[in-house]
Amino acid sequence: MGTSFLKFNRLQGLAAACIAGILLLPAAAAPAAQAELLILGNGVTVTLYTPEIIITELAERGYDGALYMRLPGELLRYRLVEDIGDDVIVNKGDGSFHPIETAFVLQALEAIDVVGGMLDHAVEVYILPYPRYYPLTSSASGNRIFLSPGVFEVNRYVAAYTVTHEFGHTYQYHFMPDEDAESWYQYLTLRGIYQDPAFTSAAEHMFRPKEVFAEDFRYLFGGDEARYTGTIENAELVPPTLVPGLESFMATLAGVAVEGEALSGMVPLALANYPNPFNPATVITLTFGAAAAEGERHVDIKVYGVDGRLVKTLYSGAVSGDQLSIAWNGTDGRGAPVTSGVYFYRAVSNVGTATGKMLLMR
Repeated sequence: MGTSFLKFNRLQGLAAACIAGILLLPAAAAPAAQAELLILGNGVTVTLYTPEIIITELAERGYDGALYMRLPGELLRYRLVEDIGDDVIVNKGDGSFHPIETAFVLQALEAIDVVGGMLDHAVEVYILPYPRYYPLTSSASGNRIFLSPGVFEVNRYVAAYTVTHEFGHTYQYHFMPDEDAESWYQYLTLRGIYQDPAFTSAAEHMFRPKEVFAEDFRYLFGGDEARYTGTIENAELVPPTLVPGLESFMATLAGVAVEGEALSGMVPLALANYPNPFNPATVITLTFGAAAAEGERHVDIKVYGVDGRLVKTLYSGAVSGDQLSIAWNGTDGRGAPVTSGVYFYRAVSNVGTATGKMLLMR
């Protein structure tokens, strides 16, 4: 993916839906603000509102003396928190608000690579000089990304993580909207959380399906800096790189073709381990279903950490029967005991793949 982008200026005034935290006031709509229009090397079109543009073009004083940001061409506006001493700011940091550097934002957006495809996707990005009263944190709605400042200087890694995660939300809103029930069914099934009561829109942040999607997007398609944590927010989930068909499914939402990987969970394999949790050993059992071709099959079974790194190869060879059982004694490839925690195991064969999760408790 190239790192150059074309840069233009234009008057920008797009309409957007009302979301929580926006105030609707009976005042004239703000004039369209001068913003930068950027066409990135990955095909993404970005309308960029820097802190300076927001202060000079979008900010206004309300009758109550508070500072508001009015969205371009609309009556909708957010109240901003100017004073870091305000009670709503729990962590005072170094005593100042620090907007994310524009260069970090653009680098993160340019680094997004959906398996080499060109994305027909346009976003508006607001680099806020001050946080909004609600929500205080960065967020996305429709095609708009709102990036809240930090209470300390925001380094490029945190910036890349945040920008890519929020872009993932706009990707989902655009290519897999809420009303697309079939795509949501496919995604949740691939993810292994379909009809799981722990994963709902009212659940804790990292258990909300839309947040899982945004994290999967960040981890699969973000640049190296966006993946600096080495894992996703919800450590209880299998890393997205180990979920068969997930990358293909998410890429094809945007019309990007991926070769060589199945798009659904219809793999003719079943994988389980017992006991789970375990100490000191567990047995992993791989079963070939009726859809698997008869005859000899080659299988690789490997154990991975929560960061997706290979811990140990348990088996690599031919399997002629319908089932294979192999023990893991909680050691790595050198024979050294690994620490307690969650581990993932994956079977890859010429007829399909399967992934499981296990917990080692020493």
